[in-house]
This record gives sequence, structure tokens and C-alpha cells, in this order.
Amino acid sequence: MAKAFWLGIIGGIFGILAAVLVVMIGGIGEAFSATGASSLYTNAAGAFIFSIVGIAGGLLEKRKILAAALMFIGAVGVLISISLFGVLTLILFAVGGILILMQNKEQLAAALPTAGQNAG
Repeated sequence: MAKAFWLGIIGGIFGILAAVLVVMIGGIGEAFSATGASSLYTNAAGAFIFSIVGIAGGLLEKRKILAAALMFIGAVGVLISISLFGVLTLILFAVGGILILMQNKEQLAAALPTAGQNAG
């Protein structure tokens, strides 16, 4: 298991925990009749879904481009859904996506012949 896999799992867990925290804050807001507290439930649901998308990106690490795209989508989605609560998830998913893309670049460079080698 590579680093990007674990970053995806840990980032997803933090995203899900942040979504649960947002639901609890929404419940407290509704208990005190705060305006707009019910919209926190939909924001938390979005963060939960995007956390699952990021975890899927970490699990699909063998398919480099798809995995990196899913992790970036999850990172931005969580940040948009729950803003400051999703910053840690954003960082972990983004670093995982960058690591996946860097692995892809290293494998491509290793497969290409160097400039000093002849093809024949």
C-alpha cells in the first residue's frame, strides 16, 4: 500500500468526522432556532459524499489519472461543502493526488529511452 492510499483513507475519515461535526452544529442551531441551520444538513451530506469520492480515489491508486482526479474532486468538494472544517481533508486529498501524478510521471520517464541511447 502506497502513501497516496493512506492519505486518501485518512483524509476521508477526517472528512466524514467533519461532516458529523457539521450535523451536530446544525442540530444545536436548530435547537436554538437559528436561521439557516437546516442548510448545514445538506452541506454535511455533500461533504460525506465527497469524502467517499476521495476514499475511492485512494483505493483506485493503480489507475493513476482516475485516482488523482477523484482525489482532487473530493478535496475541492469537501472544501466547498463545509469550508473551514474541510481544510485538513483538502490538504490530505491534494497531497495524495499529487503523489499519484508524480508516480505516473516517474513511471513514464523510466519507460522512455534516454537521449544518449540509440534505438537500433
